Amino acid sequence: MASADEHPSSKISLVDYFIYCPLFCRKEGQEEQKILYYHPSTRELDRKIRTIGYCEGLVKFTETFTCEQPCESIHFQKSRLLFYPVENDIGFAMTLHVPVVEHKKDDKCFLEYLDERINDRVMLPILKISYRYFALQYGTIFALIQRTSLENARNVLKEYFDKFIECHLHRMIHHATLDSSFFGIHFISLDKQIYLKFQAVLRRFELQFASLNETVFIYRNQLVWSGLNQDDTALIYSFFRLYYWPHLKTMPHTSTIQYLSVNSCANQFNSSTNVTGQKFYLGSFSFSYSVLVLHYDSFTSFCIFHNDNDLLNNEKTSTATNLFRQDLEIVLPSFYGYLQREHPIPDVAVKNAYYNKVNMAHSATINWHKDLSNPMSSVMNTLAEDLQW
Repeated sequence: MASADEHPSSKISLVDYFIYCPLFCRKEGQEEQKILYYHPSTRELDRKIRTIGYCEGLVKFTETFTCEQPCESIHFQKSRLLFYPVENDIGFAMTLHVPVVEHKKDDKCFLEYLDERINDRVMLPILKISYRYFALQYGTIFALIQRTSLENARNVLKEYFDKFIECHLHRMIHHATLDSSFFGIHFISLDKQIYLKFQAVLRRFELQFASLNETVFIYRNQLVWSGLNQDDTALIYSFFRLYYWPHLKTMPHTSTIQYLSVNSCANQFNSSTNVTGQKFYLGSFSFSYSVLVLHYDSFTSFCIFHNDNDLLNNEKTSTATNLFRQDLEIVLPSFYGYLQREHPIPDVAVKNAYYNKVNMAHSATINWHKDLSNPMSSVMNTLAEDLQW
């Protein structure tokens, strides 16, 4: 904690964010071809090339000393460099500014860099999820290059990440806590009878479409059911909370089904009564699925289709979704009654954080920006990092 004679002069902030692939540099003098994306774009080309070359050298050098995992971070006095290798020698990296405290002693000023304020366990998941959000919508970068061209892929990366950094990444870094680093799932607790009723409603809806593979069913911002594996479920759930939930929690309730979509490059959220779908890449991000996002009352359903065939028939889709709404309306009275009976206000006097790595379940009663001092937050971050091993 800074004393009365100490004046924090800066916070954790993003210095650079870049994506590179050494495979595209075929000979000396073509180093700029390694750069797939670089933020800020106003950096001098020589500095971009030096930074990426420096990263490559550090990663290669540290491979000499590690057997199991690649280098993920380098600690400097004034900055922290984080790495994430993703596919076919493509690497994601970002540089963070280390916070500084200005001390005064004997009428002299000197700076102390607070390296311990940046915790790798907290910051690395942000870098990793930034790639996964992109791959969820566009597939792997190499597949994008093969479908189009290298230059087009650079343009897509620039359009997407310029907006992502502007609208989300700075805030994610500034508000990063141990709690946010889990990117876990908030499950809603239901009794067996109501849970089975929701299962029956979803199953009946799935049977209306030959190509409907799985559904992810969410009440407000809590997961009710998912037919996907845990990794895909956690990714869609996290994507929902980032792009959908901020808009949905302010939307008025309507008596009709709303079809939702987002344009992440423009940071636009769309809600319509007309059938609207979008593409998601799941699993290894190599195969695209058509996704229909339905919203009714306080429920959102991500419907994962293998192809577009069923969705081409708007009349059939509208009929099926209206039946889905009617089935939901039958279950809702007992569901809301259960919530009033069985979900009392939690005792916030007891502070706890819970994360189950098996099913990615996550809950907490801590306000991480009010309840914890910096030293206590640092202790919890370090404890979590130690337990990870």
